[in-house]
Amino acid sequence: MKKITTIAASVALIASMSYAKEVKIGVVLPITGPLAAFGQTSNDGLKIAYAQNHTLKNGDTVKLIVLDDRGDKVEAATAVKRLINKNHVTAILGEVASSNSMAMAPVAEKAKTPMLTHASTNPRVTKGKKFVTRACFIDPFQGAIQANYAYDHGYKTAVIVTDAKQDYSVGVSKAFKKAYEKRGGKIVGRVIINSGDKDFNAQVSTIKAKNPSIVDFTGYYPEAALMVRQARAVGVKAPFIGGDGVGFPELIKIGGKAAEGFMYSDHFDEAAATSPVAKAYVKAFHAKYHKATDSMGALAADGYGMILAAMNKCKDPTDKICVNTNLRATKGYKGVTGVININKQGDAVKSGVVRVVKNGKFSYLTTVNP
Repeated sequence: MKKITTIAASVALIASMSYAKEVKIGVVLPITGPLAAFGQTSNDGLKIAYAQNHTLKNGDTVKLIVLDDRGDKVEAATAVKRLINKNHVTAILGEVASSNSMAMAPVAEKAKTPMLTHASTNPRVTKGKKFVTRACFIDPFQGAIQANYAYDHGYKTAVIVTDAKQDYSVGVSKAFKKAYEKRGGKIVGRVIINSGDKDFNAQVSTIKAKNPSIVDFTGYYPEAALMVRQARAVGVKAPFIGGDGVGFPELIKIGGKAAEGFMYSDHFDEAAATSPVAKAYVKAFHAKYHKATDSMGALAADGYGMILAAMNKCKDPTDKICVNTNLRATKGYKGVTGVININKQGDAVKSGVVRVVKNGKFSYLTTVNP
């Protein structure tokens, strides 16, 4: 009897193993290129989340296929086509930059493949889309965080710096202006830069002449670091405030002492990590990388977790329509960056934080609720 029972158990185990399958999730990130810091830290956070959980409730295992688009729009769209047509992924995580996500979105939409961007904040990324969702807040909320924080702390005149090549920057600039002027703040000047620029002599001269009480920089960290250095060199004393695109170690490494006091809106800070999920992530991140966590990694972890949660609600986790439906129906998801609710546009409604460079490090200032 015991032998028969053992054989039966073995048969059951083999049967369950034969039904378990590999579910593929494609990932598109700028691992190299001008925004490599975004992609690399996103991948770091993704590795932590994957190590914590890579098995679905039905026993299926998850496989990640990570492609480097080098921060290029064409490469990003090509990567999505490859993931869908060659690798046959069920869902896609990425990209970071809004411009690249907007290049990817039509491909995913046409193939009816759920795409979740963890960090692209421009509203147009999800606008009119049925298969594109995001794990981060959007630019109008981010721009309002900057505007309200600046105005509430006595900065009543501003110059806006916009990167004309980045949809992200254009969107945040518009949102800041709208919220700032609504509060009673005055925009005394606007200057344009382009990604890749290194000489900002003309722009910082304009800022100095306008003498604002604050400078709203809406681009990314490579240009932010250089501009703040050059601004301080010509005597601009006004503090800088920006968005999540500036909050990377390179801002401090390149900007040096000039970066002191640079404030920015962001998605995550360890000081605000109070939930069990957030604490577990921070502990695992520190143990593996021996450095402070960052928002991109935390957002990537949340994006991955949201996809797994959606798959676990499907009888067949490779059913793209089912996975997408559940992603769009996400409510009360307890992630690393906080509680996430997805609205009818596919956007995340969630809290944000304000951080500042203090004594050569990023420090937490406050949390802002939606």
